[in-house]
Order: sequence, then structure tokens, then C-alpha cells
Amino acid sequence: MEPNTPPLTPKEITTDWDKAMNLIMTCVSGHIHSRMFNIVMKLNICDILEEGPKTIKQVAHAIGMDENSCFRLLRYFVAHELFKEDRSNIGTFEKTTISTMFSSKGKLRPMGERYTHDLHYKMFESLPETFATGHSNATKAVGVDHFWQLFDLHPQYKDLFNQTMKVYTEAAISNITQSKGIDFSQYETVVDIGGNHGLLIGNLLENYPSIKKGINFDLDVVINSSDQTLKYTHPKLTHVSGDFFQSVPESDCYTMKFILHDWPTQDCVKILKTISKSMKPNAKIHLFEIIIDPSRGYSKYETYIDILMFQMVNAKERTLDEWKELFEMADFKLERVVEDIKTGCMVISKK
Repeated sequence: MEPNTPPLTPKEITTDWDKAMNLIMTCVSGHIHSRMFNIVMKLNICDILEEGPKTIKQVAHAIGMDENSCFRLLRYFVAHELFKEDRSNIGTFEKTTISTMFSSKGKLRPMGERYTHDLHYKMFESLPETFATGHSNATKAVGVDHFWQLFDLHPQYKDLFNQTMKVYTEAAISNITQSKGIDFSQYETVVDIGGNHGLLIGNLLENYPSIKKGINFDLDVVINSSDQTLKYTHPKLTHVSGDFFQSVPESDCYTMKFILHDWPTQDCVKILKTISKSMKPNAKIHLFEIIIDPSRGYSKYETYIDILMFQMVNAKERTLDEWKELFEMADFKLERVVEDIKTGCMVISKK
């Protein structure tokens, strides 16, 4: 006989049931969301609606899809507030402020393309295996041993990665340059390690004219990317390619934005020890990294990025205690946490 199960209470029906169903729609069907959004990106549907409201017949004709399938695709994203449907004229759709962000000129377009890219999706098929073993082999599914090797084989994905990093940097720049907790005017030379195309260091030079020299340091495959329109130019800025496991330019100040979270702890220690060799006396490193704070509660963003790092590069996001432990291993000390930097900011120096 089956055990007697008490019926759900009215509160459980109205509250817990709704929460559980929301979990289903948000998490369990996430792979469907990704594939659906991939279709929207590939077919440039956001661009079509930028031109003005369109009937489903017009949209279907523009993208080469049958009307029934096209209607169901757009209706799906009306429910997610990407598009709007004219309720007095069912079957006519229009843009929203959100869909504009994913049009060809939209700020979030590179992010939408990269995170739903076929290559990116394939890397996450082995996520259950990663959790079972504690180590990811996701990149082997796309023919490389390490994530960074993807750039040579897949230039389109490399360009999407570079543009996505630009979006993240743009979002952080105003916060960093307007912070009352840090002042870069005291430094003669500032090196941004892993600076992509120099957007952060370029803006620091603009905001702190007393800095005599700025260096954007990154891999050759990034610095000499085919998309040179992304490269920041400034009279005091030099772009230098290299490998931070080998050497970095000499300086009295270094910045690193979302770099160490790309690497396992032992590699982070190696990177910091490499930088240590080139640091002038009393030099500082400004690390812009997520600091997970369990006492504050976990955000969806920081836990998502943590899983992203786990699967793609066998790395992680860290709590402040984990950061301190890492610094200790590299013979560095934490001087302070800059509280008004939303991305997270720690200033460290050699012991």
C-alpha cells in the first residue's frame, strides 16, 4: 500500500506550487531558453522589429520561416518580455527596450550571441560529468585542451568573447573611475593585465591625467585581433602582448579585472608571483573580482559566473577568506577591500 500523503494546504498550493513552477520555467527548461534565444540571434529578429511593428506574415517572410512556427517563436518571447504583441491585433509584434539591446547595434548583442553560440552550448553538455568528477573536460568536446585555444580555431567566437569583455568593462568603468575608495593619480605607470583591447586603462588615463604611462597587456591573439576597431587609442597608452605566466611590464600599479577568476588557485599563485618580479617598490595591484559574501546572501549573477568558470576553465569565484588564502600562498597581503566598487575590488601588495 502507498503511504498516506496529506493533501496540500491552501498556502502550499498558492505559494510553494507557484515557486516550484517558477523554478521549472527558470532552471529546468534553461536549455530550451538558450536554444530559442540562439534562433532569435541567428535570424536577427530584434533588428526586424526595430524597423517598426510587423505582422507575423511579414516577420515569417523576412526570416524564411513558416508562419505557424514563427508565431510560436515570437509568442514564446512575449512571455519573457523580449517582444510585445498588439493585443487588439493578435499576430502583430513590436520591439521593446530590451529587444533593442540585442539588435545588431545593441550593447548586449555580443553577449546574447556568445552565450547562446553553438560552441558555447556544446561545452556545457558535459556539466553533469564535471560535477561528478570535480574537473571539467568541456573544451575537449570542441577539440581543444584549454578554453583559450578556442580563439585560434574559432575567430568568430574570439571576436564575440572580446566584444563581451568590452560590455562588462563598459558597465564597470564609471563605477571604477568615480570611486572614492581608490585614487590612481598617485601612480606614474599603470598596467592593465589581461586588458583585452585597452578600454579600462584608456579610461583611467582619461580620468587621471597625472598618470605618465599606461600599458594594456594581453595575449598576442587578443592584442592583434582582426577587429582593430575595438582597440583603445590614447597618446600615453601602449599595447603590449605577452604571457603573464612568463613576465609582465614593470610598473608601480597593476589592474586586473575578472582575470584571476579564470584560473585555478595554483595558476593564480603563479600569475601573482610573475607580477611580483616586475613590481616596483611599494607597488600595488588592484583586483576587480567578485567577492562572494555568504552573510549577505548569494546573487544569481555571482553563482552563475561561478558555474561558468567551473565548466569552461576549471576555475571559480571566491569568498574573501578564499582570496586571502590565495594571496598568502603567493606572498601577498590584502591591504583593503574597496567597498564602493560594485564589481568587487581588492588592493594587494607584496609582503
